[in-house]
Amino acid sequence: MDEVSITISAPPERVWRLVSDVTGMGRFSPECKGGRWVAPASGPALGARFRGRNRRGLIFWTTDCTVVECEEGKVFAFEVAQSKVRWGYRIEPDGDGDGVVLTEWREHFGRPHLLIRAVDSSGLVGFRRERLMVEGMRTTLGRIKEVAERE
Repeated sequence: MDEVSITISAPPERVWRLVSDVTGMGRFSPECKGGRWVAPASGPALGARFRGRNRRGLIFWTTDCTVVECEEGKVFAFEVAQSKVRWGYRIEPDGDGDGVVLTEWREHFGRPHLLIRAVDSSGLVGFRRERLMVEGMRTTLGRIKEVAERE
């Protein structure tokens, strides 16, 4: 499992709203360009499905995702069907009580589809894919921090 954390001077509910808004994730992530809820879902809820849009260089792709953990102010996590990766955000109080520690994590839970394995090994979406993902997580959290502390 990979995880990256950052301390944010903002209330947990505000941070949770940002990480659980899949339609707006494109403003934070260097790879995810956002998503849309799949009917009947219209927002974050356990079991809700959404389609994510991603881009790395000239390559665009979509993902089918299902929310697997959803507790306002505490956690938002989802599974990506194609890559068999579970992504999540955990929000915990910081030691001072003035803000939170936001942790983004990802873990594999199965064998990715053959096409995903082929694309990953081809370098089309970058070599050293696992390292790129962790770097992207750091970038995402930094951008979330900027917005959460400004609002």
